[in-house]
Amino acid sequence: MTLNLDWDELLTDCVDFAQRLIQTPSMPYEEAAVAGLIAEEMRRLSFDEVWLDDIGNVCGRVYGWERGLGAVVLNSHTDHVDPGDPSLWPAPPYSADIVDGRILGRGACDIKGPLAVQVYSMAALLRAGGRPRRDVVFSGVVQEEIGGAGAVYWVEHLDYPVALAVLGEPSSNHLSLGHRGLLQMWVTFHGRSVHASVPEKGDNPNYALAAFLLRLAEMKSELKAHELLGPTSVAPTVIEVDTMSVNVTPAWTRVLLDFRTAAESANSLQAFVHRAAGELPHTLSDAWAKEPNIPLHQSDETIYGFYTPPESEVVQRARAAITRGMGWQPELTSYAFATDGRHFVPYDIPVIGYSPAEEHLAHTVKESISMAMMADSLRGHVALLQEF
Repeated sequence: MTLNLDWDELLTDCVDFAQRLIQTPSMPYEEAAVAGLIAEEMRRLSFDEVWLDDIGNVCGRVYGWERGLGAVVLNSHTDHVDPGDPSLWPAPPYSADIVDGRILGRGACDIKGPLAVQVYSMAALLRAGGRPRRDVVFSGVVQEEIGGAGAVYWVEHLDYPVALAVLGEPSSNHLSLGHRGLLQMWVTFHGRSVHASVPEKGDNPNYALAAFLLRLAEMKSELKAHELLGPTSVAPTVIEVDTMSVNVTPAWTRVLLDFRTAAESANSLQAFVHRAAGELPHTLSDAWAKEPNIPLHQSDETIYGFYTPPESEVVQRARAAITRGMGWQPELTSYAFATDGRHFVPYDIPVIGYSPAEEHLAHTVKESISMAMMADSLRGHVALLQEF
């Protein structure tokens, strides 16, 4: 169905909304003001339903003409990371200035610009006097940047079927079909503590840690790769010891390893670490456990964030519709970072990412979004909502 739409006016209104979103700071746990702004906008745009849930997620629904079908959910989050030192930005981080066809500011690409596109693609159908094929629900969830409590709450309290969830995370208007999963573990090396003046009487585990880290760097190429989602990576991040006294050698030292993978399992990663540690006295424990020294779970299942195969029907249909809308075919890609899509996997909800934002700008002082890419994405989203 061809829509009678003023696309320039739609983009202008969408950009204005994106600017107002950026101008409303919304750090994790402080999303109430921006959620209220989104709810007010959806009501003004005549969405059929608008509501906030008990954790602070904001949702809006536009009814489809086949309401018995599962809904398309356009998912974004309402929080953003700290802007840091404002003097490092080319413009104040909450100014939402427009320079050279781009909206600048914290949250411009992750994720308020894409959020505005999602809301206005739904509004576009109403403006044209049309309806999507199936119900479309906008879901703006809290706390994505600190683990995803909002997404978890949303999916656990779903009371309607979902045919497809579309993430607003940056994808440069290509289709992101997944990302690697996450496993974090502590590797602890054990020794014997003594006064630092007589180190020869003890067993300093810092030497074991140093040897391990060198060995880890040599062996990381052994980790397997996924054909689309990419290679497994490992990053040593936090290092801790058991003492804060500067004149005492530690009894133990530990390092947190951050693995990202779509080709390894919990068991294979543990085996890899044991090989790297060799004969060095060490133990492994769960970095996410509330109690210390909890062993890692045992599993041979491959760790994914989420993965929707390229040959799947949902990908083929979504890609065809978006191609017709934009006038060019999006590539099939993957995210380097993690998203809330991983929380939907246990509920068998198909997930793709589609957004006009660019991943390399997220969480940087150069964060911005292209208005031209927003214009393309509006057309792609509208076609998707019409045809899926």
